Amino acid sequence: MTGPFMVCKHDDGDGGVRIMVSGEIDHDVSEALSLILINAAEQSGVRHVVVDLATVPFLGAAGVRSLLTGRQVAVRHGRAFAVANAHGVVRDTLRAAGVAGILAVATDTVTA
Repeated sequence: MTGPFMVCKHDDGDGGVRIMVSGEIDHDVSEALSLILINAAEQSGVRHVVVDLATVPFLGAAGVRSLLTGRQVAVRHGRAFAVANAHGVVRDTLRAAGVAGILAVATDTVTA
C-alpha cells in the first residue's frame, strides 16, 4: 500500500518552483493536481516549474493529462516546465503515452 496523495510546493526565490508529489496520481486526485500546477505556472515571477515524481508509484491517464495541462499553462505564460525523478512504472507510462519528450522528463531534479 502506498501513502496518501500529497503535494509540497517549494519556491526557490529565484523564479523556480518545485512541486513534490507523493502517492498515486489517478482520476481521484488529478483535478487537484491540475489546479496546483496551474497555480504554480501562473504565479508572478515564476520562470520554471519542476514537478518531482520521486515518490509517485503510479501515474494514470488522468495524471498524465494533469501534467500536460500544467505544461500548457506554463508555456502559455512563457515559463519552462519539466518533470523530474520519473522512475519505473511512472516513467514507462509517460513514455508509452508519448509525452516524455513533451514534458521534458528527467531522471533527477538537477537536469530538469
